[in-house]
Amino acid sequence: TDYDPSLPSVLGDRDQLVQVFLNLVKNAAEAVPDKGGEIVLITAYRHGVRFAVPGSGARVHLPLMVSVEDNGEGIPEELKGHLFDPFVTSKPQGKGLGLALVAKIINDHGGIIEFDQSRRTAFRVMLPRHNQTEQTESQ
Repeated sequence: TDYDPSLPSVLGDRDQLVQVFLNLVKNAAEAVPDKGGEIVLITAYRHGVRFAVPGSGARVHLPLMVSVEDNGEGIPEELKGHLFDPFVTSKPQGKGLGLALVAKIINDHGGIIEFDQSRRTAFRVMLPRHNQTEQTESQ
């Protein structure tokens, strides 16, 4: 774990956010090898992180980051572009709804989820902070 102890609050549905992180950690646990498997949870406040809102000139400030990283085999190349689509899975018994639900919940909370597989498999959730005075900023 690598937690930032100074994170401000997030406005959201506690149960839904717990579901998001349970799903991400469960996926990571299923991906790591039996020997030497490692899951890293990271929280951070990223001051300058802003994301463009598609279809407008606005930028959204999403400073709260929660990352779930694992040292598993990774995501098959053919699935990378469709990870958050419903019914997409590499698991033999999977239904392919977990990451689609995660993406919907995070989107409903005004955040985004990113996938990166440069060093490890990492899913990063970025969320706005509670009582954020300026949610969007024009360019």
